[in-house]
Amino acid sequence: MTLLALQTEVHPQDYLSQRAFRERVFALLEEGFGQAPPPRLAAFPEAFALPLLLYLEAEPLLEATTLAQALLHHLRREGPLFPWRRAQRAFYLWKEVFQEAARTFGAYLLAGSLFTPLYDEELSRGRFLRGAGFYNLALLLNPKGQVLARVPKMRLTREEGFLKGGGFGPHLVQTEHGRIGVLICLDAFFQSHVERLDALGAELLLVPSANPAPWDRPWPRDPARKEGEVWVEAMAKQLEGRENLRLLLNPMLNGRFLDLLFEGEAGVYRAGEPPRLSGRPRGDAFLKVFWE
Repeated sequence: MTLLALQTEVHPQDYLSQRAFRERVFALLEEGFGQAPPPRLAAFPEAFALPLLLYLEAEPLLEATTLAQALLHHLRREGPLFPWRRAQRAFYLWKEVFQEAARTFGAYLLAGSLFTPLYDEELSRGRFLRGAGFYNLALLLNPKGQVLARVPKMRLTREEGFLKGGGFGPHLVQTEHGRIGVLICLDAFFQSHVERLDALGAELLLVPSANPAPWDRPWPRDPARKEGEVWVEAMAKQLEGRENLRLLLNPMLNGRFLDLLFEGEAGVYRAGEPPRLSGRPRGDAFLKVFWE
């Protein structure tokens, strides 16, 4: 199976409409996969769909420079319930675009993540909300466009303090090509989560990430080291001595929108080998590897 770890830069205009978002997703997959035949899998980064909450059908925000300006804009237009109204539109747009992409490219897709409440569908109720809390939620889809798992982030950063953390459960998925684990960013730095997935038989670990800091800044805990250096070392160590885990993909978001900054190098980590990195913390990049 051909695996693709995507490093993607945020461009706000790609989130103004379903058409623009679809074009961005399809263009990344076309360039990233190239002529690689099925079976194949692509992993998008954490928060890849997050700008939909801000920019969808909100072209005036292209001129905004702060998150506060964006939130005030939506409050004035849609009232105090705007987070839930916008989240519902963003969630189903995100899901539908990636379902189409999975079928078109015949690929397993980790669709990055979105800050969203939990939505469900049932015959007599249609689409409905399963609680008001927001989660950092990832979707994993199969090549037929079916959602295999809705994966919540469990450990939240200080900046994510307004979100709810999820419980362990859908983080391990059995496919016809092997067992895949998914841990969103910070979750993958906790040994207990990696140990559990390894013990349950995960062979491939997907770690979608978005680092909200300069990649070359001094690491806060030890200023003699760089943020990126510590990150790469930690990812590589998560595969050492495992029973089943052999390969880790770390897709990475980057770019600046409003007053938010993300930087980081996407990476492919294989047990016992040096990591393969994108080589730069900004811009789009594509890392392919073969998984037997």
